[in-house]
Amino acid sequence: MMKFGEFTLDNKQARLSCQDKELPIEPKLFELLLLFVNQPNTIISRQDILDNLWAGSLVTDNAINKLVANLRKVLADDPKNPRYIQTVPKRGYRLICEVTLLESFNSTVKGQIITEATSETNNYKQHLPNKRKNNLIIALLFLLCSLLLWQVFSENDKKSNNNNRYTLELTRAHGAEESARMHPDNNHLYYLKKNLKNTGYQLWIKNIHTAKIQQVDSDKANISSIIAVVSGLKSGTTNLFYLDKKQDNCGVYQATLTQMAHVIETSKTNKQIQWQQTEKLFDCSDKRIKDIDYHASKQIIYYTAQPQNFWPNQIYAFNLTTKKHSFVTQVEPLGWGHHSIDISPDGNKLLIMSTNGDYKTQLLVLNLLNNEITEGFKFDYPVTEAIWHHDSEQVYYYAAHPAHQIIKSNLNGKNATPVVSVSEYLSPQMSLFPDGKNLLFSTEQKNFSNRWVVPPNQVNDIDNSTVYDINPALFHQSSQYLFISKRSSRRQLYLGRYDVKQAEIVTNFSQSHWIEYMAVSADDQSLLLSADNKVYLLPITALNGMVPLTTLKKKHLIFTSEHPIIALDWLSSSGAAITTVNNGIPELMVVNLSDNKIQSLIGKWAYGLTDSQHPEYNYLIEQQSNTLYRINSLTFNDDADINQHELTKTEVTLPNGFFHVKIDGNVLYYGSDESDSIYLNAVPINNIDQSSRYISNDFYGYDVSNGKIILSDLESLEGDVHRTMH
Repeated sequence: MMKFGEFTLDNKQARLSCQDKELPIEPKLFELLLLFVNQPNTIISRQDILDNLWAGSLVTDNAINKLVANLRKVLADDPKNPRYIQTVPKRGYRLICEVTLLESFNSTVKGQIITEATSETNNYKQHLPNKRKNNLIIALLFLLCSLLLWQVFSENDKKSNNNNRYTLELTRAHGAEESARMHPDNNHLYYLKKNLKNTGYQLWIKNIHTAKIQQVDSDKANISSIIAVVSGLKSGTTNLFYLDKKQDNCGVYQATLTQMAHVIETSKTNKQIQWQQTEKLFDCSDKRIKDIDYHASKQIIYYTAQPQNFWPNQIYAFNLTTKKHSFVTQVEPLGWGHHSIDISPDGNKLLIMSTNGDYKTQLLVLNLLNNEITEGFKFDYPVTEAIWHHDSEQVYYYAAHPAHQIIKSNLNGKNATPVVSVSEYLSPQMSLFPDGKNLLFSTEQKNFSNRWVVPPNQVNDIDNSTVYDINPALFHQSSQYLFISKRSSRRQLYLGRYDVKQAEIVTNFSQSHWIEYMAVSADDQSLLLSADNKVYLLPITALNGMVPLTTLKKKHLIFTSEHPIIALDWLSSSGAAITTVNNGIPELMVVNLSDNKIQSLIGKWAYGLTDSQHPEYNYLIEQQSNTLYRINSLTFNDDADINQHELTKTEVTLPNGFFHVKIDGNVLYYGSDESDSIYLNAVPINNIDQSSRYISNDFYGYDVSNGKIILSDLESLEGDVHRTMH
C-alpha cells in the first residue's frame, strides 16, 4: 500500500481510498494512477502511457488527454494549480506529491522515498544491488517473452480474418467529425463537421490518399446527416442524399455536386467539388426520423421515424419513382420500436434493430424479396445501431457499455468477435468502406456540464473535466442537488452543494443502469428515479457518500412500463405523476405511493406537475391541445376523479414538440427546439406576456427550485472519423 497526499492506494486489492473512504475508479484509471505513483517526480511521457496502458494496440489521439483529465477529476486536482499531476509542456506529465510506502516506510521527501533506520531497512539497502540485478534479469526475460508472444499473435492476426484491432484516424481537426460516407471511387471521404461555435454542420470532403481537404459551400443547405454518396449519371458528378432534421422544416434532399475543371490547389485544400443544385425529395415535418438508408437499385429510401414526434418508431419507405410513402412490413413496434435499419450490400435484406420497454434490443431481418421476417439475436442491453457486414450475412454492432467496441457476429449472435476497440465513445452512423473489407466509424467526446442559468448566492461550479454531468435535480429545503454522471464509467448518482466545488458519489452500481429522470420531493425526504424504464421511490437517507447505494431494490420499485417513460414529477407527498408514450401519444399515469397502485384520472392527460412553492395546486397538461390546467391538490382514494375538484384552464398552451416541462413559483418551464437552437422557456402562468428564454448548447436536462435554475448542456465537443485496416 502507498500513500500520496490525502489518498491511499492498495495495489494488491486495486483500491483507492481517501480518508478511509473507498473511491470508485475504473481499471484503466487505476493503471494510470499506479504508473504515476510508482515514479514520483518523474516525467511520464505520452509514449510511456501508451506503452504501459495500451501495449500492442492503436488508440486515438484524445485517449490520453481524456484519461489524464478523468484521473485529475478522481483526485479533485486542478490542472491550473495542481497538487498531484503536473503537465510538463511538450514532454508529458509528472506526479509532484510525496509518496509513502506504508509497509516499510513512514517518512518522505518530495519525490523520493526515505526508509526507516531499522535493521530490516538496512538489510534492504545491503541487498539492493542484488535486487537490481535480479530485476534486470526479470526485465530481460519479460522482454524476451513479450517479443515471442508478439510474434505468435502477429502470425495469428495474419491467419484470422476476424481479428482486426488496427484502425486509422482519417480526420484530426478540432471539433467533431461524423456521418462519414466514402465515395464509390474509394478516394474521397464525405463527412460532416461541427463545433460549439457553429449552429449547424459543415460538409467536408477529404482525399484520403493525398490528405487534401475541402469545405463545400452547400448553398445554405442544412445537413443533419449524410444518407448516401453515389456516382451521378453524368461524368464528373456526384449525388449526395442527406437529411435536414430541422423541426420546423424537416426534409430529405438530393444534391448534385460537380467537379470544377480549372482550380488552383494549395498544400492543404483541394477545391475541386462544387455544390450544383438541390431537390427536396419529401417533407418529414410530421415525423422525427431516427435512421435512414438509400436502396440504389430499387430507388427507395427506407427510414424509421416517430409519428407525431413520439415513440414507438416505425419503418417507412419512400419510392423515388412514384413519390409515394408506404409502411414497410414489420413486427408491431413496442417500446422505442424500430430505431435502426440497414440495407444489405446485396440489396435483398433490411436489418432492423428494435427495442421494447424492457431495454433489450431485438435483431430482426426483413427479406425484401418475399417480405418474410426472421428473428435474430436478442441482446441483454440496448443497442443503438447495427449494420451488415460486406458478406450480407454477418453484422456489426456496438458492445454493451462501458466497453467501447464494435462487435462482428452471425445473426444469431454466435462467433462474436471484437473488431474495433477504442478509448472514446462510439458515435452512431457506422458505414461500410467500399473495398469489400473495411468499416468506417466515428468516435465522439461530448462533455455535458451542469451550469447555473439563475444561480444562488455564493455558488461554485463543479469541475467535471470531460465526462457527462446530466439531468440535475435540486433540493427545495437545502443547498444540495443530485445529478447523473459517467465519472466512474457507468451512470451513477452524485451529490453536489452550491458552495462546494467537488461532488460525492452516492451510488456505486456494479450493473449498468439507464438512469434518466429524477425529482426530489418538496420536503427533501424522497427521490423519484427512473432507471431502465422503471420508477423507484428512494429515501434521501439512502443516498450518502459514506455508504454508496449498490443496487436498486425491489422494495423501492413503484412502477414498471412496457412503454417509454418520458417524464416524472410529484403530485403531492403521496402521489407520483409518470408520463409514458403509447402508440405515439403521451399518457399520464398517477401512482398512489401508499400502495403503489395506479389510479385513473378522468380525461385525456399527458403530464402531471406540482409547484413546490405552492403545494395547494397541481397542474395537468391535456393531450393533443397541450393546454395547461390548474387543479386543487389531488387526494388519492380509489380513483382520483378530477371532476370533483376545481379545474381551471390557464392561458398557457405549449407548442408542439415541447419537452422537459416543470413548474416553480407559478412559472412554467419547458424546452423547445427551434431553428437549430435549443431553448429553455420560462412562462409566468398568470402573465404569459412576461415570458423569457435561455439558449442552450444542446440539452441534457435541467431543474428549477425557488427561482434558481441549473441546466446541463454541452461544454465541449470532439470526435474523429476512423476506418479499420483489414
